Amino acid sequence: MKIWSTEHIFSYPWETVIKAAMRKYPNPMNPSVVGVDVLDRNLDTHGRLHSHRLLSTEWGLPGIVRAVR
Repeated sequence: MKIWSTEHIFSYPWETVIKAAMRKYPNPMNPSVVGVDVLDRNLDTHGRLHSHRLLSTEWGLPGIVRAVR
């Protein structure tokens, strides 16, 4: 399992940013992400959203590996 974290300040209204973030998947442009589960979500005392999500993926094997098999 890969743990990933990022932080960024967006120059858009809160409603726009959060709607975009929560609607990112499923996405026809990235069919490898097959599911998203929210494990935990909360606002801290500074109003920052912390969301822990589990993404289920089906990446398959790279072409070079398939060729060797």
